[in-house]
Amino acid sequence: MTRLICVSGGKGGVGKTTVTTNVGSALSEFGIDTVVVDANLTNPNLGFHLGIPLYPTTFHDVLRGEAHITEATYIHNSGLRVIPAGLSVDDLRNTSPDRIGEVLSETVGEPDVVLIDSAAGLGNESVNTIEAADELLLVTNPNLPAVTDALKTANIAEEAGTHVLGTVVNRKEFSDDELTNDEVEDMVGHPVVAEMPEHGKMKEAVARKTPIIHHEPDHHLSEKFRGLAADIAGLDYEPSPPGFVERMRQLFR
Repeated sequence: MTRLICVSGGKGGVGKTTVTTNVGSALSEFGIDTVVVDANLTNPNLGFHLGIPLYPTTFHDVLRGEAHITEATYIHNSGLRVIPAGLSVDDLRNTSPDRIGEVLSETVGEPDVVLIDSAAGLGNESVNTIEAADELLLVTNPNLPAVTDALKTANIAEEAGTHVLGTVVNRKEFSDDELTNDEVEDMVGHPVVAEMPEHGKMKEAVARKTPIIHHEPDHHLSEKFRGLAADIAGLDYEPSPPGFVERMRQLFR
């Protein structure tokens, strides 16, 4: 049975698309049939992160009833299946999020996992996506505004009956003014299932329009994403230990 997993957190810029593309790529790497969907109808970025932003048929076309969802599904060179959103202003003006749940249900029964990259904020498109999903993976940064928005997102999921898998604390810099993982868990009410440090290699991967697990397969962040993907899929996976430089960085932290 297909699992519909929404990746959301409320606040913009926390790294939802980065988590979606890397977890999706890792699941695909494990041999799990995975589709990533850009449900950010107003500011879609999924295609940019995968290096293929322009498609003839998109999720917007499907929502307008102008195409079937299979016509908007493309195969990334990594083997990951992608349903992108449109980038034009006409797409923004002429597409309603009301059919998100109906359209996403059309993917049920074929792939193993559908990861849905949600819009920022808690407007209609993000709420419809959360309500349409079976499960929710929260993404936040370790600061009060981001965690507050993550809490609101978790509350909406709970009201909708969407199971919250846990929280990914992304872009962590390990500074004294950041919230600790324990503080994040206390505020959100769900466990921290992964911690992703801020790193120049991640910025480099985004600039090169490729998930870090393909850009730097042996990097410790790539291993962290594989570990998170394995936890989501219920697989046994032992990430490789960080290299010498990273161990020294952790020591001095």
